[in-house]
Amino acid sequence: MGVYSGIAQDNVTINSGKAVLQTMTVTTGVRMVVTAVAAAGTNQATAAALAEGLNVVSAADGTKGVKLPTAVAGATVVVKNTAAGALKIYPATGAAINAVSANGSYDITNLTSTMLVASSATQWYSVPLVAS
Repeated sequence: MGVYSGIAQDNVTINSGKAVLQTMTVTTGVRMVVTAVAAAGTNQATAAALAEGLNVVSAADGTKGVKLPTAVAGATVVVKNTAAGALKIYPATGAAINAVSANGSYDITNLTSTMLVASSATQWYSVPLVAS
């Protein structure tokens, strides 16, 4: 079980092992985790792992890829491809991105970004972002 820091005990209810926050005051802002990742491999099994949050990806060359974490409804992953080549983005085994078949890659071009949001345990949807 995690440690709650700065949360009043009367603001948290535990139901069936899940903590429910009743009230929360944010004083320092909400920050997204940022991870640097080098694209790797040539298929879903050998692609570099992504984490929830912002993933700044290097080394894409049109054949290398990255792999999303296991989908959980509401999970959000932002991918920024900083490389000169296209980037292959794979779901976790058994999942799909958009209308691409299960385990297939969703490709983004060089120097672009996309946000991926899981709608279920097996489906991700992309929210394209502007080129940058």
